[in-house]
Amino acid sequence: MNNIDISNESTKFVTVGFDVHKNTISACVLDQGDVLLERVFTNSFESIKKFIKLIRRRVGEPRCCYEASCCGFVLYHELTRLSVHCEVIAPSSIPRRSGDRVKNDRIDARKLASFYAAGLLKGVDVPDREQEATRALIRCRQALVDDLYRTKKRVTSLLLARGLSFTGGTNWSQRFWLWINRIAREKRLDQRDQMVLETYTQQIEYIKAQISALESRIEREAEQPRYREAVRKLGAFRGIATLSAITLAAEIGDIRRFANPRQLMAYLGLVPSEHSSGDYTKRGSITKAGNSHARKAIVSAAWKYAARPTRGHPLKRRQALLEPEDAPRILAITWKAQQRLFKRFHALLHRKPRSVAAVAVARELTGFLWAALQPA
Repeated sequence: MNNIDISNESTKFVTVGFDVHKNTISACVLDQGDVLLERVFTNSFESIKKFIKLIRRRVGEPRCCYEASCCGFVLYHELTRLSVHCEVIAPSSIPRRSGDRVKNDRIDARKLASFYAAGLLKGVDVPDREQEATRALIRCRQALVDDLYRTKKRVTSLLLARGLSFTGGTNWSQRFWLWINRIAREKRLDQRDQMVLETYTQQIEYIKAQISALESRIEREAEQPRYREAVRKLGAFRGIATLSAITLAAEIGDIRRFANPRQLMAYLGLVPSEHSSGDYTKRGSITKAGNSHARKAIVSAAWKYAARPTRGHPLKRRQALLEPEDAPRILAITWKAQQRLFKRFHALLHRKPRSVAAVAVARELTGFLWAALQPA
């Protein structure tokens, strides 16, 4: 939420709901449930500025909201420049009736304004532009990793469809690449298939080079003053190297906005879903709400706790980077996490699949991360 002062009792405030699209914005102004103004205007700073001036001149000081979408936080930053209070609303918090059969931009703007005036909506934490840029780097790398996996899968699928299967070890090892080169030399594929194979392998090399370049940039980003302390604290945990640490630091943001570990677990979508009524209680899989990028990083780290507690050389190097005043507290938390989560992982394996156990351990690991990130 932007830090606009709305405490002046002499000022009349009105609620404004925006339905934002690429080219247009639909707006509805409410005052105590009455519609004062409805407009549709172009999605540009000048149009927004003109509309805000109109509201201030006619009815009062606007308190705005709009639903988070692919349009990002551009409108939020533009309204902040105009000293307007604004919240970006989590789509999951907007009430929806099953009987609604009419939907358009005007109705959506009016609903947002009325729900916001009634206090029924929940805002999301809005990152600043620097944090958005860091997130974009991290998410770009992950997208390339996904593309690399799919391209490799296409290569093995093509070869398998032509009766060629590698039996000399692990796919994509050095031996695997030698085997692929031997296929080309021996001309075991049709010219068209060989062209497809070469295209895929060149794409793999190109994507790997892009990933390497992005990782170098992300490593430098982790050393920025904004992230350095959080990255070093998170990196002191087993299973969380620099890339995972900067992912968590950038995606979670300011840890102080979570009053307790349960709030952080809920934000990451790691709490069980529930459908209970009366004496009937049923809990299901995790909600998967909130930030999926941070959730994946924590679940990936949780798998490391299936092994016995230990401090290998990479972990010792990361822990040596801790500030002297923080080191005793953080090291105590990380060692307690290893001992606790190892026991928890193997206790769960007696009655749960390994994947379910890993998610449960990730949920508990989140609590240790929250404790470590608290100011000393």
